[in-house]
This record gives sequence, C-alpha cells and structure tokens, in this order.
Amino acid sequence: MPVRSRDMTPACADGHVVSVIIPTLGRFTLQACREALARQTRPPDEIVVVLDTGRRGGAWARNEGIRRAKGDLLAFTDDDGVPPEDWLERLVETLDRLGADGAGGTLLETDPLLSDKHDRYGYPEAEHLDTQGWVCDTANLLMRRELLAGCVARDGFVFDERFPTAEDTELSLRLRRAGARLVFVPNPVTHLRRVTPLGYLRQQVDRGRGIAMLYLLQKARPSDHTAGKSLLWGPGGRGGRVTGFARALWTKGVGPFDAGSFDTVITTFTMCTVADHATALAEARRVLRPD
Repeated sequence: MPVRSRDMTPACADGHVVSVIIPTLGRFTLQACREALARQTRPPDEIVVVLDTGRRGGAWARNEGIRRAKGDLLAFTDDDGVPPEDWLERLVETLDRLGADGAGGTLLETDPLLSDKHDRYGYPEAEHLDTQGWVCDTANLLMRRELLAGCVARDGFVFDERFPTAEDTELSLRLRRAGARLVFVPNPVTHLRRVTPLGYLRQQVDRGRGIAMLYLLQKARPSDHTAGKSLLWGPGGRGGRVTGFARALWTKGVGPFDAGSFDTVITTFTMCTVADHATALAEARRVLRPD
C-alpha cells in the first residue's frame, strides 16, 4: 500500500497538510459530519470520503482513504461523528508541541445505552501519554503519515482487514509495541448513533470476534503493552483460558454487581448478556491461521 504524501501546498501556519478520512455506508449523518468539518478553527486541507458500497469493512475503507489522501497528517472520523470546532486545531497543536506520533480522543455518546457503556472506561480528563490503549478510536484520531508508512514497511498494511471490528484497537496496540508515542486529548467527538438493545447485541457478535482475535494475538506475543482493558487478558495480555474466560463468563453471565451504575433495567440486561466466547474464538483462530 503506497502511503507517501503527494505534493500539496500547506494552507495553514502550522505547515501541515491535513487530510480527513471518513469511511461511510451512505448514512444521512454524513452531512452533519461534513458541516462540522466546515466549521473547524483549523480547516482540513482535504476531506476524503470513502463510500463502502461493497461493505468490505471499516479497515478496508480507512486503508483506501490513506491511499487516496495527500496530507502529511491523516485524521480519521466516522460518518456519524460531529467533531467540535477546535478538533483539528487541538490535535495538530498537541502533536507538534509534544513531538508525538499520533493523538486522539474518545466520543460523547448521544445514546443512553452507549453512554452508560462509555462511562465505565475511565478515560483521562487531561492530556495523557497513552499506555493503556486510549488512543485508538478512529472517530477521533490524527496520525503522522510517516508513522503509518512504517506499518506498511513492517507489516504490509495499516489497518488489518481481517478484523471485523477492533481493527483500530489492533493498530494502536501494534503502534505502541513498535514504540510510537500516542497522546490522549480530552476533546470528544459527538457520536450521533442511536441503538436498540437488539441492534446492540447484534453489534456485539462482531465485536466479540474482534476481541477474540486480539486475545489470540496477545497470547501469542505477550508484551507490556495491551489492547486496552479486558476481562480476557491481564497485564501483558497474558490472561489465560481459565482465568480470563472464567472471569469474563462470570461477569457477563452473573453480572458485575453494580447494576445501579446503569440507567435502566434493559441496559443492565443488555450489557450483562453472555457472549458466545467459544464461537468467537473458533472464528478468530480460523481467520488468523497462517495460509
């Protein structure tokens, strides 16, 4: 995958050419995203919208966006994300001030169920060098092109297209293990997505496959860097089949014993529903098996 920047004259005083990459399935919320980008205090130099008509997945769409983009800095957001007006300004300024390789943040959820889930992660309230996988959400992310070029040189790709979900978490893990400096910036992108309990559970099926793939990758190559917090792995990604699975099944099946932290009974039920870990792991092993 070629990831070299092409000639484009910087239009802003920071000396960068910033490309914003937006993968989309054609959702109506894309217009709100584009309007938010038009209001940026640091305007993007180009916006690359990748329409995934073949439903090949977010990893493919972002890789395609990287191939098309011209900037030396590549920003990522989603078609249902509304960045704050100072989004790019703060990310670019942080990147340059700290000499970081990447910077990003999280989401401000508008859906009650997703908000309940998000609030349980305990994100930092100030700028923070990422040591736990906080900088991974491709709805709120800025990377130096040269950093992603290093991924291609080492791994042959940027986003791993084998992942149905969690491809951004896998990239963050791979970058941090390679020594990249990623900085968390507490400036959330508003997420317009609305879900139903049934829709959320369907999403979790794919998410379970992605998490299972991360589990197997970390188990095969233990490190001090892990793919964020999970019941399936501990420090160094070393959670084993018995400890990780027993802990996950107990919490998912019996409950986290803090139902009061959820807004509604239906949210509590949805968040504590048992995932089919065995099926997810079997599928992950099949996908990750060397040819």
